Amino acid sequence: MFTRVDKYRDARTLRIQHLYRWFTHSAKEQDLKPRQLLRWDLVFYDGDEFDYVVIGAGAAGSAVAARLALAGHSVLLVEAGGDPNILTRIPGATLALTGSNLDWYYDTIPNNKSCLSSKGGKCRLSRGRCLGGSTSLNYMMYTRGNKQDYDFNVTGWNWEDIKPYFLRFEGLQEPSRLPKSSGAYHNTSGITPIGYFGDSGNPWHQRIVEGLTSVNFPYNPDVNSKSQIGVSKILGFTSGGERVSTATAYLGKKNVKESLKIIKNTKCTGVIIDTENIARGVTIARGFNDTINIFTKKEVILSAGAFNTPQLLMLSGIGPKEHLEEFNIPVKANLPVGHGMSDHVLPIINVRVDHDSMPSSNILSIGSKLWQGLSWLLMRSGPLASNSITDLTAFANTECYDFKLRRLLNDRPECELPNLQLIYAYIDKGLLSMVKSLYEIAAPHSPEVMNQVVSANEESSFIVVSPVVLKPKSRGWVKLASSDPFEQPAIIPNYLSDKRDVEEMVRAIKLLEQVVETPAFKNFNASILKLHISECPAFDEEGYWECYSRHMTHSVQHAVGTAALGQVVDERLRVKGVKNLRIADASVLPHLPRGNTAAAIIAIGERLSDFLLQDRGLE
Repeated sequence: MFTRVDKYRDARTLRIQHLYRWFTHSAKEQDLKPRQLLRWDLVFYDGDEFDYVVIGAGAAGSAVAARLALAGHSVLLVEAGGDPNILTRIPGATLALTGSNLDWYYDTIPNNKSCLSSKGGKCRLSRGRCLGGSTSLNYMMYTRGNKQDYDFNVTGWNWEDIKPYFLRFEGLQEPSRLPKSSGAYHNTSGITPIGYFGDSGNPWHQRIVEGLTSVNFPYNPDVNSKSQIGVSKILGFTSGGERVSTATAYLGKKNVKESLKIIKNTKCTGVIIDTENIARGVTIARGFNDTINIFTKKEVILSAGAFNTPQLLMLSGIGPKEHLEEFNIPVKANLPVGHGMSDHVLPIINVRVDHDSMPSSNILSIGSKLWQGLSWLLMRSGPLASNSITDLTAFANTECYDFKLRRLLNDRPECELPNLQLIYAYIDKGLLSMVKSLYEIAAPHSPEVMNQVVSANEESSFIVVSPVVLKPKSRGWVKLASSDPFEQPAIIPNYLSDKRDVEEMVRAIKLLEQVVETPAFKNFNASILKLHISECPAFDEEGYWECYSRHMTHSVQHAVGTAALGQVVDERLRVKGVKNLRIADASVLPHLPRGNTAAAIIAIGERLSDFLLQDRGLE
C-alpha cells in the first residue's frame, strides 16, 4: 500500500517526465536530432585499401585522422560507436551521459581495497563510445598539468617537445580575460575552440573561492601558465554555450568531411600482422558474422583508448607471452602490454549546506528548470551553458599545508608541484530523489550508502568535492578476459593497493575540514556528511577517514599507461617489434599529468600526425 510520501514522490517524478517531453517537443527539429558529422552512405568491401587506418575517433584518433586527411592521404577512421546526441552538446547535461549508450561503462575486477561501498565492490569506469570519444562525455575541463609531467625519460619527450602541440590545437577565445603574462602559454588560432563556460548563477562559485583564499590558496587566473597552484575559474572545451569535442573540432570541419572516410558502429577485432611482423591492415566487424579485412598501404594507428588499445594489441599477438599463450594466441611481440595502469582517484565528499533556492521538487523550481532549457535551446545561454560550479578547481601540494596555522605555504620549490586537485559540483536540495536512477549509474553506491546520501539531500543542498590524488602510487592491469574481441577486457584498476594513496586522501579530507570551517562556508551551516558505514570505525582517531576513503573511492576516468612510451612504443610511438603499427591515446602516457587528461591526449594525436608525415616524407 502506498504512503502519502510515496504518492508525493511519484507525482514529482511524473512532473519531471512531463517536463522532459515538453522540452523535447518544444525544441527545434535540427536541435534534437544527432548531428550527421559523417555520411552514412559509405560502403566498404573486404579488401579495401587506404594509406592509413585509424582505430578510434576519440581525443587523439580524431586529431591524427583529420591531420592526415588534410595532408592529402586516404584515411579510414573506424569508430565502435555512432554520432553523439543532443545531450552531448549541452554542458549542463553531462551527468546524464554516464552509463548511456554512448558510454562503454566498463566492468572491473575488485581488489577488496577500494570502491568497497560500490555495488559488488567494483569501481565504475566510463569511456566515450561515439565520435569524439570521451571528449563527448567528459566535464570539458581544459588543464594541461605541470611541465615536469612530460619528462618521460624517453628521447624527445619533455615539456619543450610537447608544448607546441598543445598550442597547435588551442583556439583560445576571449584572451583578454587572462593576464597579459599568459600570452606566451596560449594560442588563439588553433582548430579547437577553448573558452569560458557560461554563468551558472550559483553563488557558491564566489563562496568557494573565499573559503580557499582564507586558508591562503592564491587565486590563480590561469593554471595553464607559469604556476598551477591556487584556485581558479578554468577554461574549458566549450564555445558559444556548447560542448566542443574532437568530433566537432576536427571531424566536423568541411574540408575534413570531404576527404576523410569514417565508418561508425563498427568494431575493430584485430590487427593483421604478416609473417615478417609488418602490420598490413585490420579486421573490422559490425556483428559476430560480419567481418571484413581492410588493408593499409602505409600504417595502422590504434587510438582505441587505455582499455581497448591493449585488448586489440593482445588479440593481435602483442603482449605478455605467458598471458597470450593462455588464450592460444600466437605471439608476435612479447611486450608488457596492459601493465602499469594508473588513474586519478578520489574519495567523494558531500558537504551539506543551506539551500539558496527552492527545493527541486517545488513547482516553481521545475518552472525555473524549464526556463533554463528554453534559454539554452533558443540562445545557448543560462545555467545549461555552464557545467555548474565544476569550472572551479584548485591545485595544491598538501605537504605544504600547515594544519596548525591553517594556511597553504609556498616556501620551497616542491610546493609548486601539486599532488591534489579539488573539483566541485553542486546538487540542489531534494534533487537526488528525483533523479535517483541517473545518480545510481553515476555513483553506484551500496544501498546502505545510497539511502543515507539521498536522505541527507532531502534536508540540504550538497557541495560535492572531489579531492583528486594527482600522483597515485598504485598500479593496475588490463588483461584479456577472452579471445573473443566482442567481450570486454579484464580491467583490474587496483586502486589504493599502495597505502600512500590512502594517506594522501586523508590529508586532503582534513584540509577540507578546515576549509568548511571558514566563514564563507559556516555562514551557510556547512558540514561534511559523515556516513555510517558498517565496516568503518565511528571516530576519526580510530581510522574512520581511511576506511571511508576505501569505501567511497571513485575514478576520475583518466586511466593511462597500458601501452607506455619506452615499454611498448618507442619515441615515435611505433609499437616495438612490429612495423607500420603506432599508438596515439592515453595508453602511451607512462604516468599521469597533474590535471585533466583530454588536452594531453589531443596533443599526442597532433604529435603523431607530425611523426607520420615526417617519417613517410623521409622514405
